[in-house]
Amino acid sequence: MPAYTHHSRVAFADTDASGIVYFAHFFRYAQEAEVYALASLGFTRQELRYPRVNATADFLKPLRFWDEFRTEAELEQIGSTSLHWKFTIIGAAGACAVVRIVTSRRNPDFSPAPYSEAEKQRLSALLISDSEPAATQKN
Repeated sequence: MPAYTHHSRVAFADTDASGIVYFAHFFRYAQEAEVYALASLGFTRQELRYPRVNATADFLKPLRFWDEFRTEAELEQIGSTSLHWKFTIIGAAGACAVVRIVTSRRNPDFSPAPYSEAEKQRLSALLISDSEPAATQKN
């Protein structure tokens, strides 16, 4: 069972001339799921910054205009200031992409902003090894 699932649909503007989702939009889908997953645990983005320090993707199957899909958001690792995310984007035909993103939490002046033990405990609900889902959001 994924830690957090976000449901969505492909917008026309997300497709390229071949009629499939342009590859960069998979990163946007992952980021949208990240925001909702963190919000489900009470985290906000107003005071802090979360720059990406690494991002990769494996593209497996295409998504097309108006396809429904879900993004399963899970944490592979929680560091002192970093989160190692895994996002699996799944359409009707199965997994379409696996996106991995590492974020580094920063203060407004971009100095490191370590997670407290209480925050790490909340974040552990998103760890891949966790068997209970944290939440589901549908748009």
